[in-house]
Amino acid sequence: MRVVDIKFSQRSAKPGGSISGIVIVDTDKSFDCNRVILRVKGKERTEMGSGDTRITDEHILLNREFELCDITEIPAGRNEFPFEFKLNEGLPPTYSGYNGFIEYSVEMVVEMDWAIDPKITRRFRVLPIQPIYLSEPDGYNPVNKDTGILHTEIQSDILRIKKGIPVRFMVEEHSRASAVRLRRREYAKCRGSKGTHDVTILRKIISFTAGEFHRWREEVIGEGWKRVPIQSKLLRTSFFLRVVLEMKWDFDPDVTYRIKVSGEKIEEETENILDSIAFDFGFN
Repeated sequence: MRVVDIKFSQRSAKPGGSISGIVIVDTDKSFDCNRVILRVKGKERTEMGSGDTRITDEHILLNREFELCDITEIPAGRNEFPFEFKLNEGLPPTYSGYNGFIEYSVEMVVEMDWAIDPKITRRFRVLPIQPIYLSEPDGYNPVNKDTGILHTEIQSDILRIKKGIPVRFMVEEHSRASAVRLRRREYAKCRGSKGTHDVTILRKIISFTAGEFHRWREEVIGEGWKRVPIQSKLLRTSFFLRVVLEMKWDFDPDVTYRIKVSGEKIEEETENILDSIAFDFGFN
């Protein structure tokens, strides 16, 4: 019996960082092998339509091979082969969306003569790079939007990854409730076709009492933000702030702002919060 496995000591890293671990070959009797190799793969894939109209597109981001062992006899017992490789600069982060995904993996293969090659594949994550710091515009220049019964205002269209983004709004008395949402819009290319898809990734419900109508109210949404826009050959994302009046029997009035995501000032950074992301970027 031969069992193969991959154990990571470093399973996620930013572009330019390193992924490391060990390849394990556990066997109850010795055997000859031609070599033990590790293939590092990365790709983005988009898909649109269904049935006879379904089309797909794919772009290779990584395709590398490392030889961990050449011709040898693998002895009985547990055998370990360490590995470490550096990620290319400029790689887009791991992502899973409506029309496509970006994924990375390592495949370990034990090449043998006259037998099926034992192999196994494990995924790893490429983390996003923290966005650059965007300074606030000079002066007081709020952006106002209203629907007649819903009035909103944001001082800035910048969402800061630690502080979130404040939004002020005022509603008329007959309104029932308000929801503030952060939405991700995905733009995808697929063999000449283009598509978009919006999804809510954060929702905050705000209730009103009788004394709160016709008065400005401020809420903050997105504190501790861990997602950043991505840009690759086939996929791109943007973020939007949407304020919606959720009413029982009427059409829900809403306003939408396109927002930017800002990193922190270098001198203010006490930790890189993106290093601790245990989420799968977009695996939501």
